[in-house]
Amino acid sequence: MSTTTTTTTTTTRPRGGRIEVVDWLRGLAVIFMILAHGMDAWLLPASKSGTVYELIRVASGIPARLFLLLVGVSAAIQFEAGLAKGVSTQVMRGRLCKRGLQVLVLAYLFRLQEWLLSHCYGGFETLFKIDILNAIGACMLVVALVSTPRDGRRQIVPSLVLAGIFLGLGTVVGPAHFPTWLPRPLTSYLGGQRPMAWFSLFPWGAWAMCGVPLGHLWVAANRDPITRKRCFLFTFLAGAALTLTVTVVRLVSPAIIQYSTEVIRQMGPGIFCHRLGLIGMFAGIGFVWCRLWRGRFSVLRQFGRTSLLVYWVHIEFCYGSFVYELRGKLHIPTALLLVALLTLAMLGLSSAKTRYLGPATLWLQTRFRRTRPA
Repeated sequence: MSTTTTTTTTTTRPRGGRIEVVDWLRGLAVIFMILAHGMDAWLLPASKSGTVYELIRVASGIPARLFLLLVGVSAAIQFEAGLAKGVSTQVMRGRLCKRGLQVLVLAYLFRLQEWLLSHCYGGFETLFKIDILNAIGACMLVVALVSTPRDGRRQIVPSLVLAGIFLGLGTVVGPAHFPTWLPRPLTSYLGGQRPMAWFSLFPWGAWAMCGVPLGHLWVAANRDPITRKRCFLFTFLAGAALTLTVTVVRLVSPAIIQYSTEVIRQMGPGIFCHRLGLIGMFAGIGFVWCRLWRGRFSVLRQFGRTSLLVYWVHIEFCYGSFVYELRGKLHIPTALLLVALLTLAMLGLSSAKTRYLGPATLWLQTRFRRTRPA
């Protein structure tokens, strides 16, 4: 979801401009998100096996992690722009905190909408479920407090230390049972049991904190064309090495770390490193893609710039009451076809927003702008 706004293109602006691969990666997360939700909603239980489904599972594990990683990357890009302009720590921190609070408000509005559309199914507590939008907003606040540059110095080490804490304690705090006298709508941001705590800071916050040094690295490399190429080549190779290492370790010793449930295993360091490696490889591929398609329309970049809108709308087409008859009824080929159709529909919506909403907003602002005294 495009919950943060990064600035213009990777290949033309040397200092803190919009790095196109960020939009590309966010768009890739949108594609995988539609796939994940569509398959979760429509697939027959009997079809959830086999090689194709395992590939779908891996792809389904990418979007939430990628969205959160890009929170840190986008924040670092904004920090670099602020440092270049001499913006104070307080101003940079205040801007990101404000945006984080806005995302949290949107998260609860979205949850209220879904609750009303489902005829209040699940009880009042459903309104306070910590879903991906809540996690994005919370991560923005944490990044603002920990990773905002101080006295012109980038806070890379504190970001990595906190990432290690989130990840290291993720399998302990993440599924923990908190005392009943503590308010679950608040403790669920730290950890707890589903369905309240889907994306708690332990361990999901580690993704945003890891994104901060990665964003600083990409901006620094963006200042020189040769360095930029080497940086994204390194990103790809490092990602491939990380994923290969985890794969080899699993083949040699599949039960190297024992987890009591699959949910807790998803919070562990093995999954984190494997998915981080895949994202690094995707970043390298995205860099090459953006260079080859420079100046031309890109579906992924288009999705990346309107990801919040697509997230907000597509959920109802996957889980809404008017498609309830499809829940758990389809085989993989039919479900994939519906995912493709839904993706095309969301692309049309995204393009319509880009093409018409901006000019319409500008016209309204011009039409109703008040004349101010000189």
